[in-house]
Amino acid sequence: MGCSAAAFTTSLDAEGWDPLAAAPSDPPTRDRAARAAGVRLDEVAPPFDEDMRALVLERIAEAIDTRLPPLVRGLGGPPEYGLLIGYDETAPAFFARTFFDKGDEPRRVGWEAFEDETRGTPIFLDRRTAPDRAGAVREGIDAALAAGDGTDRALASWAEAVRDEARWSDAKHAGSAAFADHAMRALLVDKRRAAGRFLRSIRGLFPNAPGADLLRAAESYGYAAETTAKGGLGEFAGGTAMRFLDVGHRRAWAKNLEIVREHDREGREALTAARGAMR
Repeated sequence: MGCSAAAFTTSLDAEGWDPLAAAPSDPPTRDRAARAAGVRLDEVAPPFDEDMRALVLERIAEAIDTRLPPLVRGLGGPPEYGLLIGYDETAPAFFARTFFDKGDEPRRVGWEAFEDETRGTPIFLDRRTAPDRAGAVREGIDAALAAGDGTDRALASWAEAVRDEARWSDAKHAGSAAFADHAMRALLVDKRRAAGRFLRSIRGLFPNAPGADLLRAAESYGYAAETTAKGGLGEFAGGTAMRFLDVGHRRAWAKNLEIVREHDREGREALTAARGAMR
């Protein structure tokens, strides 16, 4: 999360308010994460003919057997990432875990689940040489700072949308908007908490980097997470949506988002100072 810059950034679909737009799934972020993890990503897009199916099945089996299960995007639903964790060569069938699973058992799917580039695309992780951790850290911080203005604009448009009375005037659409807000809020809390952990963990990596600046940045991102969490986390329920029908609740949440922006700005200032000492 830190080396990919996902921990520090925020993206938003200002028009449609699709909560998945807030998930860090863009290729540059994904590639930075892969380099930091010491793997190379190999994406194999369906559909697969008979010959290709045999090759893909063999590669999935090899990946799972060597404890490096492949990612899979959009399996049976939205274009989020899950994991292929098992296979049955006789069927053939595959077992997967995704964010949208409703129980403890993995979902069982066949070749029909591998539809196209956005639904059911396996992404294999090939081991590469151990990463240069200091280089990966610098790359992630540089990307985070470069995306700072975009992150600030996204948070500003989020607060503006919460204050937009037209968005909340219709109960049906207000419920959908409340769900999107709840999901985006959970992602933001997770990101900023990860930012704080990451910055504390790298203090000893650069002897000439001022630890005080890294701690100051970590604290700011921690405050951003705490402020966001005040809006409410956990399972989305009817009561969660109902709160957004209260204009007072929406105004308080929009104010919290402005405070999050300020904490983020302070975090970037401290991170800029720390990055200047990293050679």
